[in-house]
Amino acid sequence: MVAPINNNLTSLVFETTKNKAALENSISKLSSGKRLNLVGVDTGAHSQATTLSSKNRRDIANVQNLQNLVSYSNSQDGILQTVGKILDRLGELAARALDITATDDDRENYNKEFLELADQLDQLKQEDFNGLNLFGAGAFSDDKKQFIESLTNNWIEAAETLIKAEYGWDTVPSDSWNLIVNENDTGGYAAFVTTGQYGNGTADVIDMQFDLPDFDPPHTSPTSTADRVVAHEMVHLMQAQNSYYGDITGDGTSRGTWFKEGLAEFIHGADSRVDTVLDSNGDNFAALTSAIGTGNESWVSSEQYATGYTAVKYLHSRIIASSQADGIKHMTSWMKTQFDSGAGASSSGIDDYFQAFNITKAGGGNFLSNADFISNYKGTDGQNFISNLRNAGGGDVFSNTDTGAIHGSDEGGSTSLDAQAVVPDTTGTPESSYIEEKDNSSLAAAIDGTGLTYDLKSVNSVTVETTIYNLESLANAKATLTELENLMTNLSAERSNVGANLSRLEKELNNLSGKISTGEMAVSRIEDADIAQESSNYASTQVRTQASIAILAQAKQLNVGVSDLLRGINIGG
Repeated sequence: MVAPINNNLTSLVFETTKNKAALENSISKLSSGKRLNLVGVDTGAHSQATTLSSKNRRDIANVQNLQNLVSYSNSQDGILQTVGKILDRLGELAARALDITATDDDRENYNKEFLELADQLDQLKQEDFNGLNLFGAGAFSDDKKQFIESLTNNWIEAAETLIKAEYGWDTVPSDSWNLIVNENDTGGYAAFVTTGQYGNGTADVIDMQFDLPDFDPPHTSPTSTADRVVAHEMVHLMQAQNSYYGDITGDGTSRGTWFKEGLAEFIHGADSRVDTVLDSNGDNFAALTSAIGTGNESWVSSEQYATGYTAVKYLHSRIIASSQADGIKHMTSWMKTQFDSGAGASSSGIDDYFQAFNITKAGGGNFLSNADFISNYKGTDGQNFISNLRNAGGGDVFSNTDTGAIHGSDEGGSTSLDAQAVVPDTTGTPESSYIEEKDNSSLAAAIDGTGLTYDLKSVNSVTVETTIYNLESLANAKATLTELENLMTNLSAERSNVGANLSRLEKELNNLSGKISTGEMAVSRIEDADIAQESSNYASTQVRTQASIAILAQAKQLNVGVSDLLRGINIGG
């Protein structure tokens, strides 16, 4: 713009000041490299650049976070590799224990190493990364949330109430335990209770676990029949709190597995299981009773659970026949009384009960001990008992709608209880002191500067329940080998989850890197100066400024009129 100067120096002064400001602005842009060197230059562009820059900084921070999660996942995979090597060694030991030429002493030597390695698996499962559990961490699925809600609001309390009524046991709030729901199948059991047992026969409950894939959704009351499994496991838990669970027979050596599992089945009824076994073996009652073995084996087969159930039903009938109307409840309540009084395992188990109350056999005489009962059950008395139920009045008790539970119509109850009704549907807070898993969504990874997240797959390790799976006998070794094959399959699935997580993290890192580069270019286009244009502006403005200053300086030094000096002189670009 050309500024004519006639008789007014004021406009020349303003022009000089304006040129000086423009020159300083050009110098600022050229030295900083920024077009938006002042907020007022372009307020909209400045706001946009600030927002994009802030998101870019968050994206850079998220890259660092994702790199930490990569390290976390690599740690998981490293431990799972070790777990795989341990499972391989356990399988080798189990295979050696199956050698028919090996003695029980040989198996015991194999079993010692087996137990130590199984303990190492337990320890590896507890490993953490900067305080975050390596295994089991992460957001719960909707199915798991639903299952836990039903456990804590319905099923546990219903089981407690039922067991108190039928077995005379109480909950022990001082004995806290962990309530765990595994989102992946961890073995051959839908659920189990783990206890720590002591030399005097007492026991502490450690945890109660459920494998979610073994239960069909919806996991709600009264739709689901999972409450029967909960009742089964609660029998184990409450028996451990109300008796000398570690020496239930009182002889210091026998496990009494038949009694523990039989009671757990009897609380909700197992007629359908017995019916299936008898259908498959052609009503071979001797085969069913023989499945009890010594009564001390680890329970793994359907035949074992079925025979444990019918053995307890037989015992229940014999106690009633011996003038104890409460049947098996008379026995379980007496065990609790002995336990509460500190009578000791030898005075509170199956053996001492038979001695104290003269429980009669069906064929005459009294039971003398746990071993005597098992022998009688395997013989004619036990087989006839099952046969009579199979052919009761021309019908089949095992195939009717009643489950055969201790409180159902088949056992003298007033109501026929099917699978849906056998455990009463209740709502309430359990009395047991359980420690519930917390859904802390600890594996929700931020993958974008806007706050977008991705939930990594939860990864689990595997453990071996040594009270069930061990190498103490040929039968146990065979069952253990089968279980180890299942665990290896589960381990492969867990390592696949780790691989899926690492693949997703890698893709998110690449995506973030691309976003960061694109964001930086976008900000550059908005706020960076055009150096060529600013250099031209600088040169032009500098010429105008110097000319203005020169004219003003000359005007000050001359005495002639300024209008004469400047008339006709134009200062412009």
